[in-house]
Amino acid sequence: MTIEEYRQLRTYSRYDGFYLGVIWTASFACLIGMSAFPSLSMLSLAIALTTPFFVGMQLKKYRDEGLGGKLPFRRGLIYCFRVFLNAALFFAVVQWAYMQFVDNGRLAGMLNTMMMQDDARVILQQAGIKAEEVVEAFAGISPLQFALTYFVENVVIGIILSFPISAVMKKS
Repeated sequence: MTIEEYRQLRTYSRYDGFYLGVIWTASFACLIGMSAFPSLSMLSLAIALTTPFFVGMQLKKYRDEGLGGKLPFRRGLIYCFRVFLNAALFFAVVQWAYMQFVDNGRLAGMLNTMMMQDDARVILQQAGIKAEEVVEAFAGISPLQFALTYFVENVVIGIILSFPISAVMKKS
């Protein structure tokens, strides 16, 4: 890969990572809003599940527009890695800002409400965990820890998803 090809890959993946981060932010906003409108939880899940399809669609666009229709597996894999990394960075900043400046314990309150339901208590009892311990542990997490935890999770999921997406979209 030449320097120009790398710059092109970096540019495409940066923009597409930003757009994916916006999609994840919309999913997170729906998750936060589900306390007022419970149907938003399904919308949050639906938006999150579009991730591999969005990345695949953007990889196809990069392949067809940027590479003239040819995409080796390795370049597709690097593109996907970078898209997920850029999206995870953007989303981590959004989550940190939300938890630091906006949340004021709302997410912990939602978790508390969920943990106090009978179904959740039974599941936690079977696992040998008290609901109060879960809520207390979550309330003790700093905004930075929260954002970093989900950053790592998003990167790992992105790495896993990159392999099948790249395999499906490769074209010699």
